[in-house]
Amino acid sequence: MTIMPADLRRRLTADYRPVRVLPSPLLRMLWVAPVAAVALFAAPIAFNVRPDASSLGWSGVWGLSLAQSVIGLAVVAAALRESIPGRGWRPGAIALWLAVPTAVVIGVTMVSWSASPVLLRSEWWAVGGVCFAGSAATALPVVALSAILASRAYPTRPAIAGLLLGLGAGLIADAGWRIFCHFSEPSHVLSAHLAAVVMSAAIGSLAAMRLCRRLV
Repeated sequence: MTIMPADLRRRLTADYRPVRVLPSPLLRMLWVAPVAAVALFAAPIAFNVRPDASSLGWSGVWGLSLAQSVIGLAVVAAALRESIPGRGWRPGAIALWLAVPTAVVIGVTMVSWSASPVLLRSEWWAVGGVCFAGSAATALPVVALSAILASRAYPTRPAIAGLLLGLGAGLIADAGWRIFCHFSEPSHVLSAHLAAVVMSAAIGSLAAMRLCRRLV
């Protein structure tokens, strides 16, 4: 019983294929970086830079957004590590990675508000809808590429990996959208902008699960 049957041996030999070593999560995250850069600069290039840029200064506009985008890429790298079987994060670490994007958006919002308190006085729902839709749509290319990279590692928990990569993508998109958004009012940012980050996370989770089912 310890000898492999010849027919089984032939079938296994015919099924052999050369494989490539999976690059590290950090290296795969660098493949996402160019798309993340496009997401960061898309809104200010397509539209304009926020009118209170002089009040916020370079650090308040570009510095905070660049820092937020880098943190978003770090969350994407965490998702790509989660996608590797045997290298998934523990529950406490997952909770931390989920909390980081929310804390970053809140922190950046409060810093911007303290430096330049610009209120949204009219058409609250219309402006909020534009910011929500624009930010969520900007995140989609980052979500798509990250989900493909995650699925190629055959994650055992694709929903969690997708949730993390979606959060990272949402953070990157919001970093670019806030460069354009005219309003720093916390009630606007922490509803419309943060909701877009949450939507990106949900889309990322669904995309990762769908891709993994197609590969099985």
